[in-house]
Amino acid sequence: TPATDILHELSARKDLGVKTVQAEDEIAGICTAIGAAYAGNLAATSTSGPGIALKSEAIGLAVIAELPLVIIDVQRGGPSTGLPTKAEQTDLLQALYGRNGESPAVVIAASTPANCFDYAFQAAKIALEHMTPVFLMTDAFLANGSSAWRIPDMNEYPAIKAPFVTEDMQGKWAPYLRNDENLVRYWAVPGTEGFAHRIGGLEKDAKSGIISTDPDNHQLMTDLRQAKIDKIADYIPELKVEGNADADVLIVGWGGTYGHLYAAVEELNAEGKACALAHFNYINPLPKNTQEVLSKYKKVLVCELNNGQFAAYLRSKMPFHLDMTQLNKVQAQPFSVEEVKNAANQLF
Repeated sequence: TPATDILHELSARKDLGVKTVQAEDEIAGICTAIGAAYAGNLAATSTSGPGIALKSEAIGLAVIAELPLVIIDVQRGGPSTGLPTKAEQTDLLQALYGRNGESPAVVIAASTPANCFDYAFQAAKIALEHMTPVFLMTDAFLANGSSAWRIPDMNEYPAIKAPFVTEDMQGKWAPYLRNDENLVRYWAVPGTEGFAHRIGGLEKDAKSGIISTDPDNHQLMTDLRQAKIDKIADYIPELKVEGNADADVLIVGWGGTYGHLYAAVEELNAEGKACALAHFNYINPLPKNTQEVLSKYKKVLVCELNNGQFAAYLRSKMPFHLDMTQLNKVQAQPFSVEEVKNAANQLF
């Protein structure tokens, strides 16, 4: 699959302390990763769209157990086996909603071959600091593409501060004891003296951590899991707008379409047609200024390599009617700059 390179590269770097497992199937792969997370490790699993479908039940387990997990979805043409070597953006709603129950997870997206590392780091940081599964969406275009990339100095990246239990919590700790500020539960690695506990796929009491079928408790835990994800918006960057600051037309995209959309905006502005670009890397939760940005423009063109999944998601999240024009393409090929310009020209 387009995700295979991740295994190849990591398995070659045992000197970094990376443990790689090529499991017999997708379910075994993610369950192994969940076990690694439960044991106190940064755990990640990678696949493409059909693999996400197979992993969905286990992702729900990671959600209800509130374990840190990075799930990399290198999107390809679908459905089913589809066009396995080609690129699409057709897994977005699957990542957002493709699990049983109210099962919220963070979704972020890389947008260039060069920033895949940065967003993988952000995915790991969010997963570990907020004790949640995080989807990192890429696609076959990014996976097979290349661009100049300076190897980073890791000292320049922010520290990752996982919420491990501390000795002073003994006696008052419970599996779902939470930080009051961000609602993150504290992480007790199995074997830590004084912190024996159990977690799993059955709903737990918010205080004691024992299995509970109480209706009010289930509502409370459902609300807490959602609120924890919503609060992550306080820890991510605001949405940035590029291009002409005085434009009436805003082009919107997400993920791997960035290069084509940016080039189209540059060319349109050079031709005297004022437009701007808002490209989303953080999808769930959305940046806190999303509503403010979208409400400033008279015309909005949402471009994506699917039949309008992100457009539908945006509409559902805005408290006002969002009048959008859509440019959708499902040919397992990236946009051309000319396609984007032609669609935008209809709005001037």
